[in-house]
Amino acid sequence: MITKSKKLFFRLIPLLFLFLLLSIIELLLRVFDPSLESPLVASVQNDGKEVYQVNRGALVKYFSSDNVIVPELKPSIFKKHKDAKVFRIVCLGESSMFGTPYQMNANIPAILRKQLRHQFPDLEFEVINLGAAAVNSNVILDLAKQIVEYEPDLVVAYMGHNEFYGPDGVGASFLERNFPFLIPVKYRLRELRIVAWFQRTLRSYAVSANSGERNLMKEVSRNNMVELNSPDAEWVFSQFETNLTALTKLFKTRHIPLIVSDVTSNLMFPPFASDSTRITYRLEKSFAAVETCFLEKKYSEGLQALTTLRSIDPTNARVNFWMGRFFLALGKADSARIFLSVARDNDLLKFRAPARSNVIIRRVCDREGIPCVSSDSLFNVLSVNGIPGKELFWEHLHPTARGYYEIANLYLKKILDLHLVPGLTLNGEPVRLLPFQMDSLSICWLDLAFADIAMRNLTKHWPFENYESRTFVIEAADSALQNIAFDLYSSKIPWSEGCLRSAMHFQQHGRFRDAATTYEALLEEYPTNYYSHYLLGFVYKEMGKFSNAIEHYSAAITYNSQYPYPRIDLGLLEINEGRIDDAIENFAAALRLVRGKEFPNETATIYYGLSAASANKGDFVSAKKYIDSSLSFSPFYQPAQFLRNKLLNYK
Repeated sequence: MITKSKKLFFRLIPLLFLFLLLSIIELLLRVFDPSLESPLVASVQNDGKEVYQVNRGALVKYFSSDNVIVPELKPSIFKKHKDAKVFRIVCLGESSMFGTPYQMNANIPAILRKQLRHQFPDLEFEVINLGAAAVNSNVILDLAKQIVEYEPDLVVAYMGHNEFYGPDGVGASFLERNFPFLIPVKYRLRELRIVAWFQRTLRSYAVSANSGERNLMKEVSRNNMVELNSPDAEWVFSQFETNLTALTKLFKTRHIPLIVSDVTSNLMFPPFASDSTRITYRLEKSFAAVETCFLEKKYSEGLQALTTLRSIDPTNARVNFWMGRFFLALGKADSARIFLSVARDNDLLKFRAPARSNVIIRRVCDREGIPCVSSDSLFNVLSVNGIPGKELFWEHLHPTARGYYEIANLYLKKILDLHLVPGLTLNGEPVRLLPFQMDSLSICWLDLAFADIAMRNLTKHWPFENYESRTFVIEAADSALQNIAFDLYSSKIPWSEGCLRSAMHFQQHGRFRDAATTYEALLEEYPTNYYSHYLLGFVYKEMGKFSNAIEHYSAAITYNSQYPYPRIDLGLLEINEGRIDDAIENFAAALRLVRGKEFPNETATIYYGLSAASANKGDFVSAKKYIDSSLSFSPFYQPAQFLRNKLLNYK
């Protein structure tokens, strides 16, 4: 007779076998397919040193397998072993924190880093940009739980726009809506290699099945129309408040300062979608009449027509938007702002955060004692008539470089007010902000050109209709520069090559300041890159800024002592500066590096430098010997020929 325990055992055998099989597959995938692993941070080699780098593909686990387009993180680099002079800031948020449409330094984290380095030049600031397009607080909270392990000294957050269409927003399943704790559980399960393999396989099928136009906004929204007072909206607002509260508690528990900003958007941007079911029978005809009244400046007549429409449907986004425009035309900015805000909030495509999102941000910060700055209030102050529009925005919500500059400065001032940088104060001196100027902020031409192309491409597609995108620099550039920018945008070349090519183009055309800004932009992100320091030193030498050139040549040597070229160029400058012994030391070191290698021109230059240095010290015997050696390597080297002729006059 089989006992109950044996029956149970036999019934469990298939499940145990399945578990064992899955475990073996999981182990094999971990060993033989490391590409399935998508950690937030990976250890990499940078300029010969082991550092941490943010994994660009770490967001894949947050998006379902039918998402063909998965946004990427910025591959920020930071030290593996943080010393006492390093102040590390983590920036959390969505596409506006990432810096869309910019890719390099025209964003909040980079401008904040630049301003802090300017305020406190003796401290090393690492700013890790964890902003990303199409993510919301579900993702941001999960990223925050991981990044606390890397010892941030400060976290700044700008979030709220993507709550509806980010992962597990209005698209959350029935179970996730009723049991929100399942959302992070799902993210953990997707870290399993076997789950990641299935997701990757399904996504590859989705890519082949969707070979046409790909649009991130369309993918994440799935054209879901959301009414402001609907159950969907209530779920999103509730989840946002829960996640933001958890975020603040996480950093408070770890004693990590957090600064949060509310969010801002373009009130002058027309709503993407309006509910017109109640006024369909007269809508288009009425709006045609309204627009005619606006063009003919018949504002009272137009307002009367709109008032009638609003009495039928008071939450219609399009009606409220035009009401705002008419009141603004009449000089009634306060009334205009009210209607334009209502239009934004009732846009059925919720790509802009409604006002309630900012209410939640301020309430949570006040309740949890978290410093909160107001980008929304600042943009109101900076805008014409107090209504944010195209002066500070590209389209519906992404700021221009000027807009990002202003938000970054908000964070900076709060950091200084709260004395969050230990041991450093301004001693009562006023804040010395770098002005909004591309060279001062190390924002290169290529970053601006990329933004022009990216935004023009974005606004050609759904949900934009008849939108005239602006450009700032691309149209005025010559064809060679335009080609570099388009090659970069189409991923034909990487950023490093695009920057080098554009900088070389500037140098060839005598635009040394533009070339220097490009190299400085590279150094902002990778300050220990010896080659960028060397190229920047060369440009400064061409500009006649010899002290700057010496500084960057010296930095290049510090970060790569085996690279001979900065030693050669530095030695020549040091002769001009009267630092003869330093020059001889650099030439001697460079000679050791090139000896036995096929570097005839470089060797000739080194011997020429040693000859000039010896002549300056009055040692003409050595000078003649060195100049003969120089010409033996390069007989037609004109500077050496000229120096030899001069030396013939000395015995």
